[in-house]
Amino acid sequence: MRAQDLFDVSGETALVTGAGRGIGLAMAQSLADNGAQVALADKDMERAEVSARSIRDNGGRALAISLDVSKPDAIEEAYSRVEAELGPVSVLINNAGVAHRDKATRLAPETLRKVLAVNVEGAVMMAQEAARRMIRDARSGSIINISSILSEIPIRQVAAYGASKAAISQLTRSLALEWAKHDIRVNEIRPGWFETGLTDPFLKGPGAKVMAGQNPTGRLGGGHDLDGAVLLLASKAGRYMTGTAITVDGGHSLGR
Repeated sequence: MRAQDLFDVSGETALVTGAGRGIGLAMAQSLADNGAQVALADKDMERAEVSARSIRDNGGRALAISLDVSKPDAIEEAYSRVEAELGPVSVLINNAGVAHRDKATRLAPETLRKVLAVNVEGAVMMAQEAARRMIRDARSGSIINISSILSEIPIRQVAAYGASKAAISQLTRSLALEWAKHDIRVNEIRPGWFETGLTDPFLKGPGAKVMAGQNPTGRLGGGHDLDGAVLLLASKAGRYMTGTAITVDGGHSLGR
């Protein structure tokens, strides 16, 4: 099979959370550029609509969805709207997330709860709803969880975030095992350091240069560095992959 056919996602309907900007938007753009219909979900509806419009202006089909993944009722409504306007979701990218920067002794309970509610509970509920509908319709599908290299590499002042991403890694394997019989694939992408709104607190000022200097490739992730992994897992190219983690970090996790 030719590469253009192998990685083609025409006919797929993808729902991407946290897609108003950053890597979420980049992944949605990549899927749309390769034939998928995409729903861009974000808490900031204005930002989601601007991003969806940019995809439509380039010839893609995109829908903006207002969604807080920590709200179960909002999740069900979001899926129903996507089904009504684009068709059943066949690719879910669990990308929505929040970060923090707190010394462990000062980590407030409300911060811990918020990080886990969005990063873990939100991802679980999004995956559950996707799987329920796929199983109901006897459809195959792909669920892609966006984790982090911090799921395995501890750094100071992000204990809650690191724990949440470690939970996503175990969740990926557990759901992959349980849903494989339904032909639902569940995989994980572990990005390294990318310049996004989420990493702004860490990369302000000289932080970006320091982090880039610690990377074997000498730079941070950016733009569309996740496109290859996303297309692999969303397309026929990844049809025999489930429970897998793909690290995209420029070698950062290898150490200096």
